[in-house]
Amino acid sequence: MDPMTNGGDNTAATSNIRYHYMDNLRAIAMLTGVVFHAALAYSPLMSELWLSADSQNSPVIDVVSWFLHLFRMPLFFLIAGFFACYLVGKRGTAGFLRNRAVRILIPFVLFLPLMWITLGAGIAWAMENVENPSPILGLFAMMANIPDAPPPPVTTTHLWFLYNLCQFYIVYVILEKTGVLASKWAGIFASPKFLIFGLPLLIVPALASQWAPHPAPEQFMPKLWSFGFYGFFFLVGAQFFRRKDLIDELAPWAPWLALSSLALYALFYSLLPRSFSLQEVMTVMQGVDITTKQVGIAFLEAIIAVHMTLVSLVAGKRFMDRASPVVRYIADSSYWIYIIHLPLVLFIQYMLLDTQWNLWIEFAISSFGTIGIGLLTYALLVRWTPIGWLLNGRRGKQAQGSTRQAAPAPSG
Repeated sequence: MDPMTNGGDNTAATSNIRYHYMDNLRAIAMLTGVVFHAALAYSPLMSELWLSADSQNSPVIDVVSWFLHLFRMPLFFLIAGFFACYLVGKRGTAGFLRNRAVRILIPFVLFLPLMWITLGAGIAWAMENVENPSPILGLFAMMANIPDAPPPPVTTTHLWFLYNLCQFYIVYVILEKTGVLASKWAGIFASPKFLIFGLPLLIVPALASQWAPHPAPEQFMPKLWSFGFYGFFFLVGAQFFRRKDLIDELAPWAPWLALSSLALYALFYSLLPRSFSLQEVMTVMQGVDITTKQVGIAFLEAIIAVHMTLVSLVAGKRFMDRASPVVRYIADSSYWIYIIHLPLVLFIQYMLLDTQWNLWIEFAISSFGTIGIGLLTYALLVRWTPIGWLLNGRRGKQAQGSTRQAAPAPSG
């Protein structure tokens, strides 16, 4: 049986099914990003690099946060590919591109300038008011007093994922139109053994070209390594839509994949430096030396990223494939929360830099406080407004039905 055509439910048969586990996994991936960015203030590895880096940090933060970092965004892009395949089948190429322009491109264009403004305002406030600034804030304050100092680079900030999605959508449509994704060789992406053993090898070159843990591709110039890493997960996600029984085939492997990932992560973490200096990062940005150690670290990253993404899919389908008004609300709000979270996290942590509170209390305030503000503003300012229509579509009786597949943006 050809896994590309007959190996699962077809689009017509599934157009009225809501994939609750995919919605919920997407929301978890995005909200975990909020917690991850809050954790960086207390990360020994980032103590000299993060804007809100606190004077106190904990290796526990690094152990947990960098483990999640290795597969959080790969999982997100896989889910995005899953729903891209769904939408092309349901709306056609033109309808798909219109939908993605509204849900992804327009929010990126609208919110990116606001992120520049709010992030810049937060930095300016911190330089003026924080008595115990982080090393980077101190550097910014020093540079502000140098007339000829170069301005900081303009980036896509934490909205890089929207920018990358736009690029991936274009490539995906080209591959669909040229028949590449319908060819028999593409069916290899829907093989459990290939996903477990072959996919990590495909993404090693991309990861080997970057320092570890891999950075975010925030630059406006498209990064080839991002296509060779996140792009493969996106294409694999499309294959998961074509073969929805693939997750069930992976289920027996999941416990072993999880255990091996934890063991390999212990080795990966032991190879990381205890902290990065700004000088080291500036040197690495000029280019990474492809040494045996660098390739070995990339290989560990690749295995953990792939295997834990597959484990997450299996766990999501088993434990999160159900309707819940509370979970649905959180899933709907997660897009808005992620868009606005970084200036909020940083501003809260700027205010905490001059306190002497327990690290874990500060971490809880900055992470869950940000999520709480996001949920509140979503309820009051977004959910039933044009902003909410832009991010998640108009709401009506049909759109609120529990069986209708209308996967929330940005992944669906």
